[in-house]
Amino acid sequence: MTLNDALPPRPAAVRWIELSPGFACNCRCLGCHSCSASSTDQMDPAEVLRWLRHGRRLGAQHLWLSGGEPTLRKDFLATLRAARQLGYQRVKVQTNGMLFSYEEFADRACAAGMNEVNLLLKSRDPKVHDGLNRTPGSHRLLDRAVEVLSGRGLRVEGDILVTIRNVHELPELVRHYAASGLVHFNFWLFSLVDQGDADLRRLVPRLADCVPAMIEAIDAAHAAGATACSLNTPHCALPPAYWGAQFDAVGMGLLVVNPGGQVFRLETSSIEQGSYVEVCQGCAARRWCHGMRADYLDVHGAGELRALAPAEIVGHDPRGSVLDI
Repeated sequence: MTLNDALPPRPAAVRWIELSPGFACNCRCLGCHSCSASSTDQMDPAEVLRWLRHGRRLGAQHLWLSGGEPTLRKDFLATLRAARQLGYQRVKVQTNGMLFSYEEFADRACAAGMNEVNLLLKSRDPKVHDGLNRTPGSHRLLDRAVEVLSGRGLRVEGDILVTIRNVHELPELVRHYAASGLVHFNFWLFSLVDQGDADLRRLVPRLADCVPAMIEAIDAAHAAGATACSLNTPHCALPPAYWGAQFDAVGMGLLVVNPGGQVFRLETSSIEQGSYVEVCQGCAARRWCHGMRADYLDVHGAGELRALAPAEIVGHDPRGSVLDI
């Protein structure tokens, strides 16, 4: 393809709504917003229902229910039932999986309308996983949840938070969980955006360490019949052959709704809307690239970034993929 074949990003119609009714959680994961937000900052059930209805009026076809930990809410099942009754096609629950280790709870969620689950994967090593979660026993419950969910006809995905502690095992994480029935994997670079008062800079790996492991993990996913997506790597960090794994935040058309009236498009968030340094201005992929996250640049600087020449773009699709697969 040529540069003229790939149009620059345009705001997409709202197709997904990510609803975070509250930030209460049964884990205390390092770097997670729920650890610095108030667990008492919660939507009441009536507000949740209003947003579900509003999402449908905006044209949203799919619901992404997140948190905090959404399974802790007393109206969790009622929210799933309401989403199904309102006509949401895909009802995805973002979860640490701990409560889904109980078969009866998983069955009730499926019966209420949940048809997708996105699990948070940290490590195959229980000590590393539990340490990053700051929750003893969470790895054991996650693995049990994978067993429970895999036999219920759900689409099960995995979010892999890439840190200095697990970057070396990304390919093995993908191989293991793909063999356990997961069909898609998202790679997130550890974020300092919501670190609170803790100094977690030591956990942020360099792109130079992430990319080789991520490429091997993407290959492992494809070999297993699964798909993979990288949410925080600029175009210059990945070989062009892997640009299809770049996440197209604009194309997803996702509206995020948090407690306290915080509403924004995903592509405008501090996690997805990166910064552009001086070298980016001469890059041929500039109009498709989201830049590099400011918190990463604060830790490691911009020395790894470079401007791509026009010849490096030709024959490749720089638009990336939308999480609608």
